[in-house]
Amino acid sequence: MIIRKAEPADIAPAAAIPAQAYQTDFRPIIGDGASAYDVAHFETRFERDLEHLTVLDDGGVKGVLLLLDGHIAMLFVAETGHRHGAALLAHAEVHGARSLEVFAANAGARRFYERAGWHIAREYSRNFAGAEHRFLRYEKSPEFTQEGA
Repeated sequence: MIIRKAEPADIAPAAAIPAQAYQTDFRPIIGDGASAYDVAHFETRFERDLEHLTVLDDGGVKGVLLLLDGHIAMLFVAETGHRHGAALLAHAEVHGARSLEVFAANAGARRFYERAGWHIAREYSRNFAGAEHRFLRYEKSPEFTQEGA
């Protein structure tokens, strides 16, 4: 398992990971709005933010992390149960991650981040995919990150 900076050739396989999550995991949360978050959507985003994109390579791209100014904008893995998410989160923390947001209804993500020591800083509503949704902003103090350990 290698965590490395993404390269242009990683964009397509990396984009497939969150696109799949939106069609399976997020469709029950955001409904038909999930269809806008397809591979092309994420390819465009990753092309724009390539310098901030990290991939987990384990015989192919198995996870993706987009870290923008200390905020985890995206963290997705192709499969659960392989510790890929934990490895990407630890990498993000070492590289300055201090905040992230999740859908309040995403119980799996909430458990994942809370087990890793992240805490809810605030709850709020905002428009996403054409509808209002509840979100949670998580934060982690530097002294509780892998970097501060």
